Amino acid sequence: MPDRKYRVAVVGGAGMWGRHYLRTYAEHPQCEVVGLVDRARERRDDFARRYGVSATFDTVEELLARTVPDIVSAVVPVGQNFPVVSTCAKAGVRVVSCEKPISASLAEADALVDVCRQHGTLLGCAQAAWATPYMRQVVAWIHAGNIGTLTSAALPGGLPVELSGAGCVQLAALRLVTRREVEWVEGWELPAVDGYVAPGTPAIEADVPAYGRLGLSGGIVCEIGQPGGDMPTFLSVTGDNGQVWLARPRPVLVQGVGPRSTPVLPDFLQEPSEDFFGGTIQRLLEAFDTGEEPLSSGDDYRHALETAIALKLSAAQDHQRVELPLKDRSHRLFPHPYRLFGGDVAGWQSIGYPGPPPVPRELRSLASFDELGQLNWPDIERLMKAADPTDLGLVMRQRPKGHQQHVLDLLSPAARRAAKAALEGPEPTPEEIQAAQSRIVDTAHRM
Repeated sequence: MPDRKYRVAVVGGAGMWGRHYLRTYAEHPQCEVVGLVDRARERRDDFARRYGVSATFDTVEELLARTVPDIVSAVVPVGQNFPVVSTCAKAGVRVVSCEKPISASLAEADALVDVCRQHGTLLGCAQAAWATPYMRQVVAWIHAGNIGTLTSAALPGGLPVELSGAGCVQLAALRLVTRREVEWVEGWELPAVDGYVAPGTPAIEADVPAYGRLGLSGGIVCEIGQPGGDMPTFLSVTGDNGQVWLARPRPVLVQGVGPRSTPVLPDFLQEPSEDFFGGTIQRLLEAFDTGEEPLSSGDDYRHALETAIALKLSAAQDHQRVELPLKDRSHRLFPHPYRLFGGDVAGWQSIGYPGPPPVPRELRSLASFDELGQLNWPDIERLMKAADPTDLGLVMRQRPKGHQQHVLDLLSPAARRAAKAALEGPEPTPEEIQAAQSRIVDTAHRM
């Protein structure tokens, strides 16, 4: 509906993740940001000025007393998901999203999904449908029958760091891709990563790395590999007529079996991958229009939490098989304190950030290439897509391989080839690199 205007609000929009939602909504031609909620008043007001938001609030209750938006994105600590989302649902907000994990408590996750359904609110959670490049298109390609009937699945890299706090994305994506429910689990766990488990947390409630096996409906088994090393494959599925690896920098799609199997390149792989936050926002707008639960739903993440808890229970029971659904809904699994309480409480440094998020510079205010790091990452991505690919190849010569690949992944096939040619060609002079940097800055000024 190109003429529709969506009234949206962001709760936690001055946080590390919430600022990306705020920016994306503010720049979307069909969205009007009618409220920014955040208790960090000074930072909140700075972000509001940056993105032209006139109404700011300390609490979601203050927002809802003034106006009931069409869509609310609650980008708050896990401990605040239930009160914020349930308050929005009871007030009549049509679409609400929250971040991962949906809760530390399985009973609370149940209640959150239930209260939204009771009040007709469509609940989205996190970004399982955008976890890897082209993922939404690949999932649709699988569901169209391009690899036949699914026969198995795998999470080759395991669930490193946190099986729920971070691993819930893979577990939710598994449900999205396979359209199957987990019926049983067999789990193993590994020692906690330093700093990720709060002192005094009971071992059975500590979010730690894990691996094991999941039995899905229809007799499919998903093998969860043991974490370790750099595993580019996020998730893979096998059908009776092919296989798919959802991976970075791009997915691998194979049709056929045995000697007749061959890689395929559908048309969507010839275009740049969908913008991460742009896609996340779009699914919420589509949910509003269609009345259907958004991809990466609250229910997907409720099941991900239940599966993670079951893996912990199995590991504690000498890896015995645990059947789902769990009868005891009182189980809990506590993620990193930063996820649970937020950076202003747990400390931004506790998870590796130098401090609270700064208000980003505008692209047009970029004075030199060295100031690039002061931009929002989405703005950097926009600039990389708009810049001359040969210039990008020249300025990336001294960057780490991972940074180089990330930029290349943003580009169309033709632009990627030009950037790689400059990246791998003769060594440029300092003057050539400086000239390329200046042209990129000029591009920013024109955006």
